[in-house]
Order: sequence, then C-alpha cells, then structure tokens
Amino acid sequence: MASFTFLIRSAPFASGQHQIALDFLQEVVAQGHRIDRVFFYQDAVYCGLNTLQPIQGQASVTSQWQALAEQFQFPLQLCIANALRRGICNKEEQLRYDLPAVTCAEHFELSGLGEMAEACLKSDRVMEF
Repeated sequence: MASFTFLIRSAPFASGQHQIALDFLQEVVAQGHRIDRVFFYQDAVYCGLNTLQPIQGQASVTSQWQALAEQFQFPLQLCIANALRRGICNKEEQLRYDLPAVTCAEHFELSGLGEMAEACLKSDRVMEF
C-alpha cells in the first residue's frame, strides 16, 4: 500500500484537470492506497471558495472534493498565500485582517508550503494536476 499526495495547480473552471484528479484519486483508493492530503496551489485555491458556483448543469468540483475528503478522511489544504491573495480566508485570517466574511469552504483548510514540503518527504507518490 502506497501513500499519495495530490498537488493541484489548475483553476477549477479552466480545464478538466480537477475531474481527472478526482477520478484518479478514486482509482488510487479503490486499489487500496492511502491519500495523505490534497494541496491546492496557485489558481487551484479557488476550489476552496465557498461562493464558487459551477456552470448550470455541471457538478460542483468543490463539492466533489469535499465528499471525497469526508469519505476517505484526508485534508484539503489551500496554500494560504495564494488563498488570501484571491480573497479566500478562514475565521482566523478574517479576524487577523478584519475581513468582512469567511470565504473558505467547509473541509478546506489554509496551510503553508511547509505542509506541501512535508508531504513530499512523507508520501510515497506525489501526483500533480
């Protein structure tokens, strides 16, 4: 059994990379492997925005990530610097910067690049999408 970390870099609405990553993750788990974390970097952090709405008729990528994280018990980590620059904050950052609202979706957490570096050291495989 191998452990996997997923690094997602593409915006949730820019390409099909999120769906490919979601499908691949499900196959990894189906084969008995473990997911250590999913780390969202650059424009991929928009996936953790609680007001992001898909095009009518499309499934919400955010909801799909949330469901898998809940089902298989792994963290969804947003790069904190990228998230804050794009208006995504949790309760702590909202208070710290006196922002009007918490915009981080449920099951997503803000994390530094140190978390990704640790994941690279601890995981058997790092998959980038």
